Amino acid sequence: MVSIKEIAKYTGASPTTVSNVIHGRTGKVSQEKFQQIQAALEKFNYSEQMAGRILANNGSRIIGLIIQDNIGLTDREFSNPYVGELTQAIEYHVRKQGYYLMYHKSQSFDESLRVMQSWQMEGVILSGVQPRELAQWYQHLKTPAIFLDVFQDETVDVAAEICNVGLDDKVAAAKMTAYLIQAGHREIAFLSRGKSERWQGVDAQRRDGVLQEMRDHGLPVTTVCQGMPKYFSEIEAWLDAFIQRRFDGKTVLFFASDLLAAVALSRIQGAGLTIPDDISVVGFDGNILSRFASPKLTTISQDVNLKAEKALTMLFQKINLEPILARNILISGSLIEGETVKQLLSK
Repeated sequence: MVSIKEIAKYTGASPTTVSNVIHGRTGKVSQEKFQQIQAALEKFNYSEQMAGRILANNGSRIIGLIIQDNIGLTDREFSNPYVGELTQAIEYHVRKQGYYLMYHKSQSFDESLRVMQSWQMEGVILSGVQPRELAQWYQHLKTPAIFLDVFQDETVDVAAEICNVGLDDKVAAAKMTAYLIQAGHREIAFLSRGKSERWQGVDAQRRDGVLQEMRDHGLPVTTVCQGMPKYFSEIEAWLDAFIQRRFDGKTVLFFASDLLAAVALSRIQGAGLTIPDDISVVGFDGNILSRFASPKLTTISQDVNLKAEKALTMLFQKINLEPILARNILISGSLIEGETVKQLLSK
């Protein structure tokens, strides 16, 4: 059986560098060296040999949670409470089944697949997968897997073959938009990271819910979508400029996450403005930031524990070769009314 030292000698890398690539710690590894080591691992079937050692002990008992987040890793962003709440909820349900959870944050499909194979996971929960990657996963995935919050790409038809648990984001975003319109708001901005025309997954679904509800009320939508910087380290400066422009005439800011909304609350109040008198702000997720924000944030809450429970139930059905009646489970979001929306119309 080939060893890490032998792979290192073959590629001219240090054993530490080889180990980093195997375990996905690639931040300080050059692209050229990464490709050399990955090619060597594939040539010598390192993943399959490691799997053999693990399975010799009657199975790994490992359930993986792999979150693909290239931008977050590049920007060293580890502050999103949603990820922490999701991980804890999944770990709770995994442990109830007598299994162990392995968490890994990945930069790419290739890295995710290699980590999953190297540890011979008995099942895996995949989050952050983009629609364009579904065909790749379907082609290479041999391990029982459940996707979280994945949406079908129009050019890829594998929806009937994969299992997904998510929030009904489009309906939930429409619910929030209807609430804002009922409060008298006509100038609504929906904000998320990246260029709006490139939004995918939950961002695109939430955007579509906002736009559909506004169109249903005969409201213009040409300036609704606001693309923020991709990298979190640049968002505060962007918000400061947006504040100086008096929010481009908008009366309410609908952020795609509570994390973004919480940052906005801080920057807006730091600029001497009052929420909701000067500007209304709402978020999405219903995590700890919304509950302890000051003023308390109006948001859409999703039941992360229920999402984890549904995903693990379905995953163990796959592991145990039991029939799965519903392959796409969408959970409803709940509107939580806080203190950050100004009523422009009397109820």
